[in-house]
Amino acid sequence: MKLSKLITAITAALAISYTAHATETLLVWEDINKGHGIEQAIADFEKANNVKVTMEQSDYVQHLAQYQERVDNGGAIPDVLMLPGDRLGGAAKNEQIIPLDFMESDRGKYLSNSVDAFTYNGKIYGCPRSVETMILFYNQDLLKYPFERFDDYYQFSKDLKAQGKVGLIGKWDTFYFIYGFLKGSGGYLFGQNADGSLNPKDLGVATPGSVQGMEYLSKVVRDILPSSILGDGGFTEIEKMFCDGKAAAVITGPWEFEIFAKSGINYGVSMLPKLPNGKDMEPFLGFRGYAITSKSPKKALATKFLQFINQPKYALQRYQGIQELPPIKEVLELPVIINDDFANAIAQQALHAEIMPSIPEMGSVWDPMNAATADAVTLKKEPAAALNEALEKIAAAIVGAPAPKAEEPKEEVKEEPVAEVKEEAPAPEETTVETDAQENATETATEAPAEEQKAEESKAEESNAQDTTTQASNEISLDSLSFN
Repeated sequence: MKLSKLITAITAALAISYTAHATETLLVWEDINKGHGIEQAIADFEKANNVKVTMEQSDYVQHLAQYQERVDNGGAIPDVLMLPGDRLGGAAKNEQIIPLDFMESDRGKYLSNSVDAFTYNGKIYGCPRSVETMILFYNQDLLKYPFERFDDYYQFSKDLKAQGKVGLIGKWDTFYFIYGFLKGSGGYLFGQNADGSLNPKDLGVATPGSVQGMEYLSKVVRDILPSSILGDGGFTEIEKMFCDGKAAAVITGPWEFEIFAKSGINYGVSMLPKLPNGKDMEPFLGFRGYAITSKSPKKALATKFLQFINQPKYALQRYQGIQELPPIKEVLELPVIINDDFANAIAQQALHAEIMPSIPEMGSVWDPMNAATADAVTLKKEPAAALNEALEKIAAAIVGAPAPKAEEPKEEVKEEPVAEVKEEAPAPEETTVETDAQENATETATEAPAEEQKAEESKAEESNAQDTTTQASNEISLDSLSFN
């Protein structure tokens, strides 16, 4: 037998022996097609602790629902799963996940608002994994430099459309992807209590600012967006158009980076353009995190696992493997990150983004607002009427919330952009890419949070105002970080 074959046989035998003698096993759920980002960390953890880690990959937005299904109907229970920050409140309230005591001492290692996004009633339930928000990708062969104003993209796209080409695109019939238009126009989602917490009874989805933002968006969709992007299959169509070099630019999330990079297209990244009123678009700022399930029989080992894989060296490996930026200060201060155009675009846009609410009431928002967005941009309903209908549905689900009427529908926005609007009360605040926000061609990425969150979970008792996630700031705190 050749020496190389002998070495291979010995290595295989040792691996089999090692696995057979592992004293404990751990079941970890990772996001779909992202497992390679933590493979090395898992291998090192197994060796260091004489354990076996089984990793299963599936759409992380569905992890909580899939976990609950196994709890109810039987099946292997995951010890660790992923979740977007906007689902944290419901998961914690329903006792699907447990507080992570180690995060109390480790919180200083993370961007403060990433920890806030996974905090519920004063306890930290999630270990932050990545930060995401909308950014703009542009094909440098079709657009040498990005525009600063959305109106310029609008005119550029109209000119291209007249030539049978495609300019700027986005999944603009989905609420997660269009919130920046509403927020930047003076609208908001939830108001704010005196202590800085979110007030689910103060709903701003049909305020004049929100209506004006939706009116402008409806005009944009009508005039420049290919109809094939609307509805089912739109996410796949966006990826195909950009990767094939047919679209000049796209507004989407960092989960697309790996796909765009592999396509070989010559692209750049930038912050989002300013709206016609001169204000920044303010998309959702989302966080993805790991959590330990309440039914896990290996909670101590799961805790050790989370502490291990989020060490800076493994977080950096994860970023280099899947291009999802970890909100870990030590990693963000590394030259390789500071000098990374992609990381910089996310960091800079994060300063002009609203942390996605993670209070339980957020679960009542997605379906009505997705429907309102689709109805408005496809001209099935006037923007004000669509938003007012969504407002009533959300308020009805949040018992005790007032349901103020939106303004009467205005005339369809003409050629001139929306005028500058009066500032509304700010909505502070996770959590894409899912957002949240999500990735690849998975259309559930930006869909409403888990279906299992029933209306009764959102019932607002007298203590509703205190039953919130700690979200004291409207902007991400980069603390001492210096992104050039």
